Amino acid sequence: MSTADLSGIHFMLPTPFTNNGEVDIASFSNLVACAKEAGCRGVVCLGVMGEAHRLTEPERARVMDAVIRAAGGRLTVTVGVSSEGHQAVAERTRDAQAAGAAAVMAAPARLARPNPDATFGYYAAVESVTQVPIVVQDLPSETGVHMDPAFIARLNAELPHARYLKLEDPPTPPKITRVLALTGPKMGVFGGLGGAFLFEELRRGAVGAMTGFAFPEVLVRVHRHVASGQVEQARDLFYRWLPLIRYENQTGIGLSVRKHILARRGLLASPAVRPPTPAIDRATQEELEDILKALDALTRS
Repeated sequence: MSTADLSGIHFMLPTPFTNNGEVDIASFSNLVACAKEAGCRGVVCLGVMGEAHRLTEPERARVMDAVIRAAGGRLTVTVGVSSEGHQAVAERTRDAQAAGAAAVMAAPARLARPNPDATFGYYAAVESVTQVPIVVQDLPSETGVHMDPAFIARLNAELPHARYLKLEDPPTPPKITRVLALTGPKMGVFGGLGGAFLFEELRRGAVGAMTGFAFPEVLVRVHRHVASGQVEQARDLFYRWLPLIRYENQTGIGLSVRKHILARRGLLASPAVRPPTPAIDRATQEELEDILKALDALTRS
């Protein structure tokens, strides 16, 4: 079993597109370089925010290879392998490992009705082929699958590689407490949801975050402050940036907001999203510019 420690901040990468809808492979170098300069522990590709469900299988392979190549062993790369079936998730896990992934992340397959045994079998299919850590993604707003702390603890206890949880089932701080009460340090918990509750999650025992807030260096500094016991500094920094975190975290349009920020930072050639993911309108862009100006975000972070 892999003993890699993934604790820290992992930058969730969007998939860049050109204005005509093609995958923009070249921009991945900018995104990965940003993560490295920010002090991130790693990057994550092919997640929900990466619009993985809107990519073809050949596009997925190109994205995965481009990110792993850009990381060059200097950052860990966690690859999203979520699928709607056991065979497909196992195959994607094999492909990710063969390409050089440090970990795989899987959200449960959608089910018409609750079926914990089927969900356990899904993760067991990943376990059966993996040699790297599994990040269990708890994201019921997307999957419709609710995993209670006892079920998550069962995954951690019975599947040796299920060592991490990406918790995106709000309210997240209380659930962190409940999960860790059952698993202890055997399971590392990451926050997500755009970093909206990062400060509280870290104080509850989260080991970091896997999220795509467009200024990952801010999240890295919050994490470092908490880890070193500088709680007041962490709180002040987090609260300073909370207006932008809040605005970027809007349901439905959050990805487009984030891509516009990344384009303003020069990290994406275009803020394009792939339909039917919605793009933001002109008024939203103006509101975003107002927040960026108020924070002086594009000249300091």
